[in-house]
Amino acid sequence: MTKRLILCACGLLAMLVASAAQGQEKYSQQWNMCNANLSSDAGMKQFIALMKQSKDCGCTHILVGDSAWLRSADNAQYVARVGEVKKAAKDMGVTLVPSVFAFGYSGRYLGFNPNLGAGLPVKDMPFVVKGKTAAPDSTPILDAAKFMSKVEDGEYRQEMKLPQFMYYKVTLRTSAYPFSKDQDGQDEKEPFRAAGHVGDGMRWLTRTNTHMAQKGDEWVSTNTFNTLDSDSVLFRVKVADLKLVKDVKIELAGPLFILRRDNLKQDLTPLKVTSEDGKTVYEEGKDFKRLVDPQISQGSGDFDQEKGRYNNIELTDNSRIKDGQKILVSFFHSYKIYADQNSITLEDPAVYEIMQKDVSGCAKVWDTGHYFMNFDEIRICGWENQAVTPGKTLADITKRGYDMIRAADPKSVIYTWSDMYAPQQNAWPAGWTNAKGEKMPANYYLLHGTWGGAEAGLAKDVIVCNWVSSPEGLKFFADRGHSQVLCGYYDQTTTKGMKENITTWKKDSAGVPNILGFMYTQWGSGFGHMKEYFELVNSYDQWGGK
Repeated sequence: MTKRLILCACGLLAMLVASAAQGQEKYSQQWNMCNANLSSDAGMKQFIALMKQSKDCGCTHILVGDSAWLRSADNAQYVARVGEVKKAAKDMGVTLVPSVFAFGYSGRYLGFNPNLGAGLPVKDMPFVVKGKTAAPDSTPILDAAKFMSKVEDGEYRQEMKLPQFMYYKVTLRTSAYPFSKDQDGQDEKEPFRAAGHVGDGMRWLTRTNTHMAQKGDEWVSTNTFNTLDSDSVLFRVKVADLKLVKDVKIELAGPLFILRRDNLKQDLTPLKVTSEDGKTVYEEGKDFKRLVDPQISQGSGDFDQEKGRYNNIELTDNSRIKDGQKILVSFFHSYKIYADQNSITLEDPAVYEIMQKDVSGCAKVWDTGHYFMNFDEIRICGWENQAVTPGKTLADITKRGYDMIRAADPKSVIYTWSDMYAPQQNAWPAGWTNAKGEKMPANYYLLHGTWGGAEAGLAKDVIVCNWVSSPEGLKFFADRGHSQVLCGYYDQTTTKGMKENITTWKKDSAGVPNILGFMYTQWGSGFGHMKEYFELVNSYDQWGGK
């Protein structure tokens, strides 16, 4: 009995010592994440001022969001401004970490070749020929009157069996603006959504923000979606008052944002036009004129559905396609996620050249010995080459990017975000059940599968900046041998909120080795709370747990 009491007392003492050590831990790094605009002297001065503010708050590292070296690596004025920034950083004793490989937000890359947008497949979209023009079949997809008679939980709902891999445009007309605005001036809700069911799973198919415009005495909301491999599709319309809804129209979108890579060595997004029975394959240039989306052909890297054109197919004078005929058109199209995510493909080898340009320009202009691989929130993949899983694709391209950096700067320090590699975040394997006992979806966003296994391409010496606090996620990377930075704050603008944020990170990381420090990670609230946040981080042993 005495021996047991002694052992219990020793165990309790060890826990108290460990807890105290955790609370008093002093980190070697404090980070700020921010963007730089060095296109002008004013932008340079503003960024240097932000660097000084960061230093005064105790920052040792600054994650630099800047991509100008992609086009300005030889621009003397830009290079000179970078030089001034680097000199200021050296004088302050701050480490600059520029980011490369922004695959989730890829506008900077798509400007080189918009046809490298991540592709979603369309199979056998029916077109009807009138004269010398073939337009998408205009047969109504649903009976709007019947749809609007089915009300459930305050919204219109209807589930329909639709062809897989079909591309639709939705138009919702209301007699007044359907929603109020939130404090940031954004629509509070999406008025129309489509969800695809695959087996016993479900995923949202409408992933781009609805465009809303006033036309005369009514409001018109438009959106698009691809059915992908859905067995059925659930349509939902929810507005402030259902009486506002005048009409709902769903029609074929046509080749909106069609991707054309036929000039590349390997065309992973082919166009195919056939007769209705599929027996005759028609030739571009011989039977119909070249089919492109003007927005993409003009070099835009922004797939804005409202600016896009719902294109028809124009026949040649000697076409084998006849007036009144129905034809089937198969192609790949790009798709914007939310308001600002134009994703470049991970699957086409043509992207490697742009990656190399990114690394080479960064090494030449910044040359800080630090690189941040910005693989983050990538939400379309796996349809161009279905023989390889998205996880394997990301693992391969991560390793390729890592090797590019090592070739350019062998002794460099390399970092990345956590979300694309941790099962606890975006990279769960197929059939995985999380720590809460929840079975994870079979598909992540608009992927053909999940990112499971992506961590296989992540070298052990890459430092992981972890932005989702969980004991399991932190342990996952620690067990693989990675050092980590805890990405906290997340727009907690009150002292109470910041303390709760820090406490969560401290508790979840207790006992996890190689935690280097904290990052001030803000998504719109600015840098006014940075000083207080780091003061709270560094004084946790005084207030933590109280």
